[in-house]
Amino acid sequence: MSKLFYDHLIILEEVEIELGKLELDRDEKRELEELIEETLHHRVLDRVLSELPRVHHEEFLQRFAETPHDPCLIGYLNKKIEQSVEEHIQDEVKKMKKEIMADIQAGAKEHKGQGKKKRARLLT
Repeated sequence: MSKLFYDHLIILEEVEIELGKLELDRDEKRELEELIEETLHHRVLDRVLSELPRVHHEEFLQRFAETPHDPCLIGYLNKKIEQSVEEHIQDEVKKMKKEIMADIQAGAKEHKGQGKKKRARLLT
């Protein structure tokens, strides 16, 4: 995905570490990373638009479409939103990171359980 005005607020090291522990080939891992990026992008924009008064949606979306990387968009949003847009974005990232980590850990446990079942079947 291209650079976005809020990229500096997103730190997903823990997620990357957990993904690295999974038994995935390169394509599967890249596909998961892209899915995470896309989902995060949609959730961040949804959060921003939820906090931004409706009257400013069109102007913001036009600015975002023209220059999605422009750090001035943070300043623009902070003038229009009561609470800091950085706080909203970081909160949304934190929530999603927690969900992703839980999903990865649940998937890893499920995968281990299936491996044990397969070995048990092979032994019988």
